[in-house]
Amino acid sequence: MTSTFLRYAPTPRQMLWGILGAFVLMVVLVSVAYALTTIPNPNQTATNQQNFFLYSDGKIMAHGGQVNRVSVSLDQVPKPVQQAVLSAEDRSFESEPGISPTGILRAFLTDLRGGDIQQGGSTITQQYVKNAYLSQQRTFTRKIKEIFISLKLSNTKSKNEILQDYLNTIYFGRNAYGIAAASEAYFGKRVSRLNAAEGAVLAAVIRAPSYYDPSTNRAAAVARWHYVINGMVKQGWLPADQAANAQFPTVLKPGQNGSSSNGDCVGPTGFICQAVKLDLLKHGFSEDRLAAGGYRVFTTIDQNAQKAAVDAEKANDGGFRVTGPDKGRESALVSVQPGDGAIRALYGGAQFCPAKQRPDSCTDLTGVSNNFARSPGSSFKPYTLIAALQQGISLDSRFPGPAHIDFPGTGGKGISNSQNETCLPECTLTQALAKSINTIFVPLADKVGPDKVAAVAHDAGVDKKHKLTEVPTITLGTSDVSPLDQAVGYATIAAQGIEARPYLVAKVVNADGHVVYQAKKETHRAFPADVMADTTYAMTQVLGPSGTAAGHGLPGRPAAGKTGTNGGAVGNFDAWFIGFTPQLSTAVWYGNTDRNKQVTSGGTPVYGGGLPANTWQQMMTGALAGKPVENFPPPAHVGHSINPSPTATATTASPSATPSSTPTQVPVTPTVQPTQTLPPVVSPTPSATPSSSPSGGGGGGAQSSPSPP
Repeated sequence: MTSTFLRYAPTPRQMLWGILGAFVLMVVLVSVAYALTTIPNPNQTATNQQNFFLYSDGKIMAHGGQVNRVSVSLDQVPKPVQQAVLSAEDRSFESEPGISPTGILRAFLTDLRGGDIQQGGSTITQQYVKNAYLSQQRTFTRKIKEIFISLKLSNTKSKNEILQDYLNTIYFGRNAYGIAAASEAYFGKRVSRLNAAEGAVLAAVIRAPSYYDPSTNRAAAVARWHYVINGMVKQGWLPADQAANAQFPTVLKPGQNGSSSNGDCVGPTGFICQAVKLDLLKHGFSEDRLAAGGYRVFTTIDQNAQKAAVDAEKANDGGFRVTGPDKGRESALVSVQPGDGAIRALYGGAQFCPAKQRPDSCTDLTGVSNNFARSPGSSFKPYTLIAALQQGISLDSRFPGPAHIDFPGTGGKGISNSQNETCLPECTLTQALAKSINTIFVPLADKVGPDKVAAVAHDAGVDKKHKLTEVPTITLGTSDVSPLDQAVGYATIAAQGIEARPYLVAKVVNADGHVVYQAKKETHRAFPADVMADTTYAMTQVLGPSGTAAGHGLPGRPAAGKTGTNGGAVGNFDAWFIGFTPQLSTAVWYGNTDRNKQVTSGGTPVYGGGLPANTWQQMMTGALAGKPVENFPPPAHVGHSINPSPTATATTASPSATPSSTPTQVPVTPTVQPTQTLPPVVSPTPSATPSSSPSGGGGGGAQSSPSPP
């Protein structure tokens, strides 16, 4: 067997000739490819264009503004500024053949492991070729073309010509293309007047303009600036003593010189444009290519729903125009389509980066494009209800709901209901949810397991980046989440257990009409349909006559939801209403831009059943106008009824009781069997004055009347 194999094995001489033949063939193929390569005309990315942001039906929502570009000759750019750019992007520019073989090899090896061309390994010549001649597609074909055109360009143009073209086309952020426009945008001066330190700032932002812009990420910008300065010293372009004395220069704020334009991405629409851009960056679009324009971005935003959202927010005073005792009050709204995940409306604030406005005016308050999150109050209770239903505790289970109970782990302050609401001698879980009875839901969370409540919330769609504290008071919303989280979580209930990952961009079409991005919907079953049917039924009662959002239903259309208010010692800090129909789930948040200040209306505290419920009702009425009425499934009556005898004593909190602070953490209680009763309610000592609900436990306005005080 071995001898037969050796008989057909190539001899060393044959192997040598084979290797030489393969090498010669490769050289011939490379030579032919190089000879056939032509330098094309600059494409549209090197000219002024706009991005168009479209509604889901293809109608234009906004455009991204004009590209700010001014071309200058290389001799107008001070030598230290040129060297700063080379220090940041390509220190071997003067000696290399237009490409970096080691960089290319490193990039290919890295990307082969990742399954996609994502690494750079690019010289300045390659960057210019990619931006001026080629598309941004991450493919091997595009990378090969980039290499051959770079080699050809390097042999047909001088280094100075290539550097000049590069400096006039590269994107510096702030809507500025080219070094001249960037000089005006960052320093308000002509490029010829820049010094080495200022040039290093501009060189530092090239890698990722939004990230390294000193106005948004100063620490990263300064670190990158030092990298550029140190590189100039190593290359002999800047004396060490001059570098040691260099100071990070003063940089203008975005738009301060009046040269930047957002097109009509302003006001509430500006937050959508911002979220779209960040979403595309996550899906592989480069920042400079997006800024160059030419894309038609089809969002998931429904024009009618978006108009209804803005109109409702304006009518209910959500925005920076609030003054007087309510100064700082702001609102956010986000709507998600159940079972699909499409974001149909987004209101991140009243004004997107208006002139001379405070810095937080650029913050998207929905959490769609950032990490904004606040305490959801009792709007977290449905997740506790789901955990109970999954463990066989039915909606018909009855428990006592006094105004106050002592409870372990609260520092002796216990648990109270908002405005001393009671549910005595007992009420069902359906009634407890409708009236937002903290003194029933905290022991219930303890019984089913706080870890199970947290798991339900995450399964429903609350992003796992938000750490949920696994203590019984989790049901009162003591852990921060975003309006997007709550809209998605409730959309899962509306879709009868189908969780769908939210998305904002449906597809992107380039200037040539080719689809360069198509969203992929991600859905899965998170909960049994019968558990969802019962949860939905219970949440419809919140909008019923005895619910905390009474009077805020949708006439002629079934609806469900839950209020939430994060209360504290000085008032309410966050007020929510999240509700849904089978077609749409919408979360509304009201709070102060300073999370340490209470949210008020006319100087009085805002509850979930007030402004948030008003805004939700008006928005949903407008968004669903003309759409068919869809019904929820009937309750499935899962589980078994638990009817413990209310033998434990309790007292009603004194009207003069003051709210307590957030309770200390309670150890997770192991899950017990459904046939057991809730932990007994311990009577407070006669001399003790019961406190109000802990932070997050305001019950979303668990008030006894439809209107908040």
